[in-house]
Amino acid sequence: MSRRALAALPAAAALILLAGLPARPYGPSKLSPELIKAMHADTPLPVWVYFTDKGIAGEGPLRTALAARRQELAAHAQWRRSKVRPEANLVDFEDLPVRSDYQEQAQVRAIRVRTASRWFNAVSVDATADGIRSLAALDGVERLDIVRAFRRGETADLDATGHPATPSSGRGGRTALEVSAGVRDPVYGASYPQLAQIGVPALHKQGFSGKGVIVAMLDVGFRWNHEVFRLSRLVAQRDFVFKDNDVMQNAADPNDYSDAHGTATWSLLGGFKFGTMIGPAFGADFLLAKTEVGTSETPIEEDYWAAGIEWAEALGAEVVSSSLGYTDWYTFADMDGKTAVTTKAANRAVSLGVVVVNAAGNERRNAWGHIIAPADGFGVIAVGAVDSAGKIASFSSPGPTYDGRIKPEVCAWGVSNLVAATAGDGSDTYVTGSGTSYATPLAAGVVALLLEAHPDWTPTQVRNALMGTAANAAAPNNDYGWGIIDALAAVAYKPSARVR
Repeated sequence: MSRRALAALPAAAALILLAGLPARPYGPSKLSPELIKAMHADTPLPVWVYFTDKGIAGEGPLRTALAARRQELAAHAQWRRSKVRPEANLVDFEDLPVRSDYQEQAQVRAIRVRTASRWFNAVSVDATADGIRSLAALDGVERLDIVRAFRRGETADLDATGHPATPSSGRGGRTALEVSAGVRDPVYGASYPQLAQIGVPALHKQGFSGKGVIVAMLDVGFRWNHEVFRLSRLVAQRDFVFKDNDVMQNAADPNDYSDAHGTATWSLLGGFKFGTMIGPAFGADFLLAKTEVGTSETPIEEDYWAAGIEWAEALGAEVVSSSLGYTDWYTFADMDGKTAVTTKAANRAVSLGVVVVNAAGNERRNAWGHIIAPADGFGVIAVGAVDSAGKIASFSSPGPTYDGRIKPEVCAWGVSNLVAATAGDGSDTYVTGSGTSYATPLAAGVVALLLEAHPDWTPTQVRNALMGTAANAAAPNNDYGWGIIDALAAVAYKPSARVR
């Protein structure tokens, strides 16, 4: 019985065999066409290994396992799930761990196990062609597929002309944004225009800062010793690439040369340096997940992203802010809200009460030309980028999804944003950068403010509030979606209102 079929059955019928993993002759039908195409004799590949069951026999043991898993969830995660699920169904089959014996069998046949996913009942491994064939011969293996590799595609640390921006110290001098915009607010510094465009300062004046809201960020590493984070509340951090609890790039991270992108996005969402830079949700609690290697143009691998969002959800994350790009192995037909692994993981998180905010992508001018996964998710808030005048950025990916849904949902400033930088000793420098990667944390910061004001709001209510009050709400389209965010109006939104 397949895992999907089992998950659809009532608990009383969930009989899962406890047998081991006998090997049978290699079955190529278990391999995806993409994996078969990518296989070469001596070249290791990152591969998903999906299993058939979770090793629990009978209704009693199943209930016991579900109860145990519930106890493992953070109290905040249980509370958040209760907003969208009945008390008796806070945990389900997908919350249960992957069988340890299955993981051991995979380890024997692979070079290494990369991650394990409860939600997908799978592990990702690095394996040669021989190892892949050996894995496919196991009875407990349902199927194998290649781990897709995403690219961010942002123009990080570039000014509006596409040239490298000049770092500026927070203790003196003027940033490129200040020079171009001619604005330096005594409180917000040069970050004021990017917040004012979406109505954030008005909410700050009302006392909102994201306090008490748990925000998770999935990105490359984060330079947490930058001055803009000195007042930040960091609850937990996890490096899923190098498997430690330090998300800052250091000598223990081989072949990893930058934590600039994550530092920039975190500063946009939650930074605070009076008179220099302030993010919308500077008072929030943060979970930081490093889900990619920081080398420029290095792919973001979906298994680390999936592991990151599972980790954050279990710790109680209410908001996830993420920026990803498309992969060589997906096509536009896969942008249907239900195919890409990261999209399925994002959908799962939304179903558990998490508001997932993701970059629409920077693909408008290239051969791809569409939104990116997981921005295609049904409940995901995809964010496009506009410039200081509110015009759609020349790179901001347009919708629709393959199945015809309007994307993005909303837009925020994403051209020549002021961001914290890692130049020099990385403690007090700032640059400008452009991309939907930078519009996204501004939008996610607004989401944190909405949840501070309305803790009982579900992901659907938050999404509807943003869309129903945005600048283009009366005539949404596939460039701007429902338009530029209006945070002040969104806070006053009535959940009973309908959004087109």
